[in-house]
Amino acid sequence: MAQTNYETLLTSIDQLYAAALDPDRWQDFLTSLAGQFEAKNAFVCEVEYRERSLAYVGLPQPDRARIPVQRYETLIADDPRTYAFRSSGVQPVHCRMATTTERLHNSRVYREYLKPLGIEYTMVVVLPLRDGTTRDVGLTRGPDGRPFDEDDRALMSRLVPHVERAFTINGALEAKLLAARRQAHLRNVDQRLLELRFGLTPAQAQLAALLYDGVSVKQAATSLGITEGSARQYLKKVFEKTGVKRQLDLIRAIEGALARDG
Repeated sequence: MAQTNYETLLTSIDQLYAAALDPDRWQDFLTSLAGQFEAKNAFVCEVEYRERSLAYVGLPQPDRARIPVQRYETLIADDPRTYAFRSSGVQPVHCRMATTTERLHNSRVYREYLKPLGIEYTMVVVLPLRDGTTRDVGLTRGPDGRPFDEDDRALMSRLVPHVERAFTINGALEAKLLAARRQAHLRNVDQRLLELRFGLTPAQAQLAALLYDGVSVKQAATSLGITEGSARQYLKKVFEKTGVKRQLDLIRAIEGALARDG
């Protein structure tokens, strides 16, 4: 049973707000959270269900290099827990509330992702961000750990209001950065630099440059004379080649490239 240690809880809350202001601090919060719940792993992620993509920050795991998070992206639709997690109403939900052990063990997501990573039990809080997208906080335990129970849910519930506020703060800061990009008088990015630095094709580099200058994907598609769907396919390739998952991180990657070559 999870025991409420209020000093530890307050420490986790402090670290959560610190992480909202500085993404480099997520590891501190996750380490504290995992320790409080005797969990094997703790993570935060942003999931785009329509695109089947997610941005993930978690604690180090021994088999993560062999089984990357991107593997889960291909299995989201096959996860028997997904519906219950997404319809939880901003309440902590553990996997045995979402599905039976038998059904979970017979699923592709368990055979190909959870079991190889040593994940038997999961508890998450899913917060709607926008249509089709959520921001989640989760904990996992291995087969040698105990299942998450009502005491764990009650303890996690104490954190939920703070998680909501922290995500709101973090989202507002990201939006402010993107808005500043649109308003600033930025020089055009050297597309050739992007091609050389990241191995982009000319079309991909042109799209990345437009996004860096604050243009939306839809506006960029119009400028390039392609459909929005094609632009999003280009963007997917740009993300793969630059090693990022979101437009904000793409801007930071381009900024880094400019700083090194500027």
